[in-house]
Amino acid sequence: MFEIKKASETEIAERNDLAEKTAEALTKAGFTVHQDVNQASDSLGVLVWVDPADDSRGGVFVQWSTSSSLNDTAAESALKGEIQSSAFRYFSFVTEHMYATLIAILESAGFHAGDADDDMSPYLIRIES
Repeated sequence: MFEIKKASETEIAERNDLAEKTAEALTKAGFTVHQDVNQASDSLGVLVWVDPADDSRGGVFVQWSTSSSLNDTAAESALKGEIQSSAFRYFSFVTEHMYATLIAILESAGFHAGDADDDMSPYLIRIES
């Protein structure tokens, strides 16, 4: 097994501060914001968290969370190759539009928000001050 090198305590503190400011801005905009990545499957709305890694994987991230029932239905449709199903289209529409909306709202609040370039999570947003 390998060990992930963590950023310095100073860097992690800066990320935590940025995550708090990000969550505050989104809360002011009317979103329900969650910050516990370990409880992500139970959260609806916006998830804001800090990854403490000391490489390109580390930083502050934002992601829209739909209900587990919608996630499950969309995944089931995708596994069956039914990407034109109404459930999959609905999931895709919501996810794509919330991704763009969150970036626009965060940028209007003064943050640098953009695609996290994560193949495993294509609608993940990276926040920078």
